[in-house]
Amino acid sequence: MATAIPTSYNEKDNTWCGIKRNSIFNYDANVGKVIFNTMKNWPKNVCQINDVDGVQVTNGQGITWAIRIAQYLKKRGLNHKDVIGITGRNTTYMMPLGIACLMNATPFHSVSPMLDQDTIKYVYEITKPSLIFCDGVDYKKVHDATQAWHPEIFTINDHLEGVPKIETLLEVTSTEMSYQPEVLKNGGDQTVAILCSSGTTGLPKAVCISNSILIQDSMLVNSESVVYVSSGLDWITGLWAFVFSTVFGCTRIITNKPFAPEYFSKLVKKYKINYAVVPPRHLSALITCPEATVEALASLRMLNYGGGLVSMATLQGAQAICKNAMFNSGYGMTEVGAITINLGISNTASAGRLLPGVKIRIVDDDSKSLGYNQVGEIYVHTGQAWNGYYGNPVETRRMQDYEGWFHTGDLGYFDEQNFLYIVDRKKEILKYQGLHYWPTEIENVITELPAVQDVCVVGIYDERTGDAAGALVVKRTGCDITAKEVEQHVAKRLTGLQKQLHAGVRFADKLPANVNGKTMRKAAREAFVALNGN
Repeated sequence: MATAIPTSYNEKDNTWCGIKRNSIFNYDANVGKVIFNTMKNWPKNVCQINDVDGVQVTNGQGITWAIRIAQYLKKRGLNHKDVIGITGRNTTYMMPLGIACLMNATPFHSVSPMLDQDTIKYVYEITKPSLIFCDGVDYKKVHDATQAWHPEIFTINDHLEGVPKIETLLEVTSTEMSYQPEVLKNGGDQTVAILCSSGTTGLPKAVCISNSILIQDSMLVNSESVVYVSSGLDWITGLWAFVFSTVFGCTRIITNKPFAPEYFSKLVKKYKINYAVVPPRHLSALITCPEATVEALASLRMLNYGGGLVSMATLQGAQAICKNAMFNSGYGMTEVGAITINLGISNTASAGRLLPGVKIRIVDDDSKSLGYNQVGEIYVHTGQAWNGYYGNPVETRRMQDYEGWFHTGDLGYFDEQNFLYIVDRKKEILKYQGLHYWPTEIENVITELPAVQDVCVVGIYDERTGDAAGALVVKRTGCDITAKEVEQHVAKRLTGLQKQLHAGVRFADKLPANVNGKTMRKAAREAFVALNGN
């Protein structure tokens, strides 16, 4: 059996339910206060090790830095109605900065430094933070993207002359010994973090994360866990890793170096990492790496993979070199958090069973709830507050109905053992080398070309890289254009690596469409692959 977590089915209303959620924490307790107490109680525990510069941070040092930053935020008059921007990689001061925001109850909007300037401008214009922290290498990009309202910008590392740096906020204060975190004005439902996501509109939205989502206590880690998650604070898995090392007392290994299977193997062996989150493309690269030996990876006890399809051959290869690890995957999204978990690799086609407190309905196009083995859209109810998309009530209501059911846009079904299966994704968001992109953005650029009548951009999946963008193009009558010209135009207009046409361009007489004239992206992908094979 792939997981022992129970999931039940209610025949009366066709609803699947996880077990009841229980927490040792008060629902309205500030997660910043929980972190404050944890780190104060075990000050000598090492909570973070930076492999790049060798800096080890104890709970005592981390919480002291966080208190000083939090005092600065309060001195500036920032509170729960404000937003603090963060655009940075995993470096030493990211952790205390995140804690400071939580303790001051001021939500941080974390934006990936890998995004291009136009996208950073778009997402920060949603929240308009008056204070932003970023890496020095990204300062100009962030500065130019936010010129409309001129926020104050501090560098987190790679400092620049004349630009404020985070170290100036870490000096001793006369009141730090008596500091206490702020009380949540709106209780456990209060927004404490904002992450970027995307829907069918083609550009990111600002997803509000409530305090109650971060304060769960049913995790597969403890104070003796040594964890490695490559994601930063701008991604939901990175946010969970942050919680692991602060709420639960784990030791987190961080680095701002890019993933390489040799480097990952070295980190695991050097720090005896026992919990790691690895995307499918990294898992695929690991099994062919000479340095990824049974000896090097012997400390791994829990290996989480997710975010894409993984072949059984890859999983079996990974299991052969990670002999002591329990493999687990799951299904989740930024808006609602983790939904299912699947322990083991005996049922890899499944997304697993429901986590505590989660309910799911499978719904057809007529809003009818379906039963076993019937495919429909997955509706999720977590029983916890979701504060929607920041500044976007229309899109929020479109995604979550008045009864609290979140319409995922994903198609799936349950089998008789109450395992959830994901059949297809209705959403248009794709991911290449860990970076999200939106097909509609690339399509809009391609349609700028006078010779193009119609286009559909699809993702061609590969375990190592993810979804490589490919364009199925219909030429305008009497016009001619080459694949290279289309690729060059996209490269000129879009700077992101993930937004390039790595899968190439194919030409068709027409795009597959339904009776309403809407392009069917799945059929377009199949047509692209068929043309690719000819």
